[in-house]
Amino acid sequence: MVKLSRRMQLIYDHLLSGEPVWDFCCDHGYMGLNAYESGSFPEVHFVDQVEHIVGQLQSRFQSEYLRPDSTSRAYFHALPGEDLQEVLRGTAVIAGVGAHTIHKIVGSLYRRELLLVSRLILCPQRDEEKLVKMLDFELRDNFKLCNVHYEVVERGRVRKLLIFDKND
Repeated sequence: MVKLSRRMQLIYDHLLSGEPVWDFCCDHGYMGLNAYESGSFPEVHFVDQVEHIVGQLQSRFQSEYLRPDSTSRAYFHALPGEDLQEVLRGTAVIAGVGAHTIHKIVGSLYRRELLLVSRLILCPQRDEEKLVKMLDFELRDNFKLCNVHYEVVERGRVRKLLIFDKND
């Protein structure tokens, strides 16, 4: 398995085992690769709008990680997260981008009734409180912000982990 940063490990630790994982703005795909390798998730989706990043990740995956005996399946999506057309289930993770980008992705998927996940794990680079207010207003009928707040100091900056769970 790939060594994860403290922030990525914290995110990984809150994935819902046995459910699909959607890794948005996946960059190098470390969190998703660990999820795939664990075999604890039936599907792992890597989503990034930068086509060459997704291409490199898919090539690396096929040469280093693909195992015919794996219980997990991997899917690669080279497009902006807000443009996805698939229904999302399981856990969706959006980390390492700004609050505006996260809101744009979540809002688009939610309005088009594609965001059927059980958990949203969000870790914006900044403007966490603004994001919470925007999403709490928009998602309040279907999701609740967990009372557990996690903070990680990374490269001298405090990053907050926001977890929204689907209402029962």
